[in-house]
Amino acid sequence: MSGFEALLFGAAANAAAGTAATTGLLGSAGAFSAGTALASAGSVIGALGAIGQGRAASDAANYNARLAEMEAASKERAQRDASQRQLSGIRASLGKSGATSAGTPLLVLADSAANAEIDALNTRYGGALQSSIYRAGGADARRAGTIRAGASLLTGFGQIR
Repeated sequence: MSGFEALLFGAAANAAAGTAATTGLLGSAGAFSAGTALASAGSVIGALGAIGQGRAASDAANYNARLAEMEAASKERAQRDASQRQLSGIRASLGKSGATSAGTPLLVLADSAANAEIDALNTRYGGALQSSIYRAGGADARRAGTIRAGASLLTGFGQIR
């Protein structure tokens, strides 16, 4: 018997007499039974699975956060382009009517430009907000995985007698 096997399963205390008193960790008189060892291994595997699930959920949430940021940037660009077309239409209408670009027409144009910028910034803010919600969910998922892993270990090792 090797030293490792003797540690795990015990060694014959009196080989000449044919008795097999075990003093190892596993076995009938050992500190752990085979069932206990398997339950402990199951707890460790369950804990590793819980950590893996938490990491996967966190990675998915971070991916969704990046997508939300990219979508918001795309919508912001589209909003700015639409606003530029609208402002160009206002300028063309002013020119066609023969109105000068001073006074009220200038105020209307400035007000429209300010509202267009506010709309674009609101679009950016909405994307940033959605992204932060995804990131917070990812952090929560990772934390929950760690907690489930600890609970699995405590449950498994709490059953050892």
